[in-house]
Amino acid sequence: MFDHPVHPEIAEWFVTFGVAEVPYSVCSIDLTNEPPKHWFYQRNKLRPESLKLDLCIPSNGNWCVDLSRHDKLFNIQWRPNDDLRVESKQLRYRKLIKWPRLHSLMHFPLLVEQLEQCLEVGFLRHANFGARLLEPEALARNIKIREWLAPCADTMGWNRQFQQE
Repeated sequence: MFDHPVHPEIAEWFVTFGVAEVPYSVCSIDLTNEPPKHWFYQRNKLRPESLKLDLCIPSNGNWCVDLSRHDKLFNIQWRPNDDLRVESKQLRYRKLIKWPRLHSLMHFPLLVEQLEQCLEVGFLRHANFGARLLEPEALARNIKIREWLAPCADTMGWNRQFQQE
């Protein structure tokens, strides 16, 4: 068990997927509508409407999902306890779009589908894993996590690269 306070939903996520309980560790899962390397190595290839959806799961805090556009037209965040935060200078994104709600970390794959419908976009069916004090390769190869992400991702990678299966 963790040797520090952990949000119960985070502890459940680690247990459900058999991820080692490493104090102060962080797991992140990114989905984009552009190849992952464009966001990190070839930013000049991004379009203004390029999107990045990032799920961050810190062992010692609350999860957060962050949706951002490359042109910074909007930034949307989902946090525990149905906390939805919308930042945009455009009324359309602040008031007119009915943003999907995320009541549980476990519903993240459903959020991806809802965002695709809401924004009329398609995310690549690829999830990229990042980690601190955990092995991103092990997370990407974890069968239970792959099954959980199956509604929104067919391939998994780490280090912002598509990996060979």
